[in-house]
Amino acid sequence: MGYDHHILLPGVPASSARGALGWCSVVLVRGAGQNLLFDTGSHGDRRQLAEALGRLDIAPADIQAVYLSHFHYDHVLNADLFPNARLLVSVKEWEYVQSGAFREAGDPFVPTSLIGWAAGRVELFEAGQDLLPGLIALPLPGHTPGLCGLLLEREKTLLAGDGVKNGWEFARRRPPPCFFSTRAALESYERAAAAAELIVPGHDRPFRVGREGKIAYVAGSAVEISFFPDPDAPPRTILLSSQKMI
Repeated sequence: MGYDHHILLPGVPASSARGALGWCSVVLVRGAGQNLLFDTGSHGDRRQLAEALGRLDIAPADIQAVYLSHFHYDHVLNADLFPNARLLVSVKEWEYVQSGAFREAGDPFVPTSLIGWAAGRVELFEAGQDLLPGLIALPLPGHTPGLCGLLLEREKTLLAGDGVKNGWEFARRRPPPCFFSTRAALESYERAAAAAELIVPGHDRPFRVGREGKIAYVAGSAVEISFFPDPDAPPRTILLSSQKMI
């Protein structure tokens, strides 16, 4: 059984001195009569996410399932926009969140205010489980203990979440901040590369993995940032962009 995927919001590989910008990949997966959303982005993405779905003639109520790769704010904060969706979270990730283990790990990115709301809607799955035929929850722990990507098996496409955060880190085998295990994060890189021909990272555009681990992006990337330093002057607008290949 095959699936189509549509990147609604492309991940942006950027940070700042103020902290993480949190612009993650949000992906729609369609097939088997299902509209499944992979991750949801953060609050600042709400309007853009609704508009991206609208361009595909999909309303928030048409989403039947929301798959959360892990329970960090930049991936989960728009889950409440989808009133009819099952909230899919791995068993290990939910234990990490609900038990409070994230506090012991020094993980500041879990939105505690969302835990109680999510508890009544969560549908748990085991890492490695087939959610639907040809749609596999691929374990990619390291960043958090229960992080799982979503593998479109027939298409050999992996929606990686922060199991593969961006191409720069992946090419250098540098894991993202690890609140579980650096070793597991590096093993997750190898698992991702072995499972898929195309990887959609958590905070970057899609790429293919070639010989010796070199990557080739399949799309360019651009983001516009406006800065308002002076009330008597126009804003400074910066366009950050890159070409397809590195």
